[in-house]
Amino acid sequence: MCVKLRPDWEKAHFRRGMALEDKGDDDDALAAFEAARATATGAHNPEIAKKIKYLMKSKARPSSIVVPKTLIRGGVAPPPPSKPSPGDRGGPAGDPAWLETAKSPGQPVAARVDAVNRVGGWLAAHLERVLKRPAGESEWFFEEREVVKFLDHGAFGVMLDVLTHTVVSIIAAERSDAPGAAEAASAGADLAGASAGVLHNLLHPSLRGWNTRKPHQTLLATIEQVFRMEGCPLNDPKGTPVEASQSAKQFTALCAKVLGNPGALAVLTGHAATERARLQLLRAIVQQDQMSAGKSSDASAADVAARMTESARALVVLRRCRVAGGRRTIHDADGVETDAPKPAWEPVIDAMLTTEGADEMRDEVKATIEQHSLLAGAFKKFGFEGSVGI
Repeated sequence: MCVKLRPDWEKAHFRRGMALEDKGDDDDALAAFEAARATATGAHNPEIAKKIKYLMKSKARPSSIVVPKTLIRGGVAPPPPSKPSPGDRGGPAGDPAWLETAKSPGQPVAARVDAVNRVGGWLAAHLERVLKRPAGESEWFFEEREVVKFLDHGAFGVMLDVLTHTVVSIIAAERSDAPGAAEAASAGADLAGASAGVLHNLLHPSLRGWNTRKPHQTLLATIEQVFRMEGCPLNDPKGTPVEASQSAKQFTALCAKVLGNPGALAVLTGHAATERARLQLLRAIVQQDQMSAGKSSDASAADVAARMTESARALVVLRRCRVAGGRRTIHDADGVETDAPKPAWEPVIDAMLTTEGADEMRDEVKATIEQHSLLAGAFKKFGFEGSVGI
């Protein structure tokens, strides 16, 4: 209760950590001490640092975010990912061909499961690298070269589409009396389960290190607040004409103030922020489902619905901003040249300020909520409920 009432107070998190450690729950205790260190006054507290070091090194216990590797279904195991070259801090590279195979309904289901599991093998290698580093280190999962590159190829979106289309196909097969329908449903379950496993593991890094990234937290909360403004067209029902009102001008000015800062734009359009918005969306969906089932909640139905919509808006708009400027060539600290998206906010906000563009984004927000509702259900069905904080 103390943490809930004063989440910015280091002592609340520290004493929670002490209680958890006394219970023998070292994993959650470590998370509590890291939350204490992430507060404004906790960063330089030697007692907190001492506790974290003790739990991470002296006890050598695994982190609470160690997750199962992608489910191996259909009897096809992923090959070991290629080893990184000496000095490469980016880990193994992901092959876009895996994504093409996974999302191609014309391919045999076994081949698609194999492709999904190859993505899972790549991901497992990167997660193992992350788990060997303290959560507060500067290089994070979403900042690794090869992770960013593969996510830019659409790894999350493809896996989500595969899951969505497969679940729809399973439902159709289960309702069909046609020969082979049962076999098709079973094969589809293998593909859906493998996809759900990959999506689960892709979301997991949003739990690790996020509390050490105060600028990320602040900026995401800020832009969500801007999208709540009266002048934001996404607040209006579909079909509402967009007018050049005073409130719309104020909304545009605030967008320019936040997104017009190159550093803020880079953070907000990075995969760390967008995947966090995705996780927030999933959590709100699950909480809404629990409330509908009669389970108690401290939040009101209106608050949960608002959080769900706000997270979906942030996800849609920021993902659009990431690719709005086309492509660019960048060089990292090792001198490696990469073709990457060039974030831009003006084209996205300009489109939102037209009636047609606003309707398109309103539809995309609605579809995003529907698709993530299906994902939340798949996590429950395939045994991942609760393991990514939902």
